[in-house]
Amino acid sequence: MADQADRQHMHECEARQWLRLGYSSEAMVDELREKVAAKRGAAAAERLIEEMRRQWKRRSEWLGRDHV
Repeated sequence: MADQADRQHMHECEARQWLRLGYSSEAMVDELREKVAAKRGAAAAERLIEEMRRQWKRRSEWLGRDHV
């Protein structure tokens, strides 16, 4: 089983991928929330969206250029 740091890294990568795919508007995030909740439950969907918010604030770091 992956340790906590590995799980966190995977969670961050997933959040970044959804953002790269354009899930940044309220409507798209609501759509994603429904998709994830249907497969993994509401708590998992909320954790993902919270991580997406954290990653959005840090996007200039992981995009490699200034996107703020």
